[in-house]
Amino acid sequence: MVNSKALFIGVIAGAFVSGVYYLDGSWDSQLLLFLGVTWLMAGWLVARNQSVLKNVNTLPQILFALLVVCVPQFGVHSDLLLGSLRSPLELLVMGVAVAGIGLGAEMSESAAEEQSATVAPAD
Repeated sequence: MVNSKALFIGVIAGAFVSGVYYLDGSWDSQLLLFLGVTWLMAGWLVARNQSVLKNVNTLPQILFALLVVCVPQFGVHSDLLLGSLRSPLELLVMGVAVAGIGLGAEMSESAAEEQSATVAPAD
């Protein structure tokens, strides 16, 4: 069953990010599409696995923040000749990082469910 609240959060995140760049004058439809899809997936996965991500130790929380904020800022730096594509590319990298964190939480949750499932012994 699809969690409608998590899906709604993902749709809002995807529409917001791609909508802001559309209103800013970015007319590259492929970039807007992938920004929207990436942030839709990121918002959906993080909202869906919010309980798993709340119970994380301090070190992974710090690494999550560094991965999402610092890597795009320093990886897509101002010395690259990207012009007006620098900000959308940073947001795309941030979205991929957030989606990766959500996907990792989804995978760990499903693995924990499989381990906790009881198996009837064979005779």
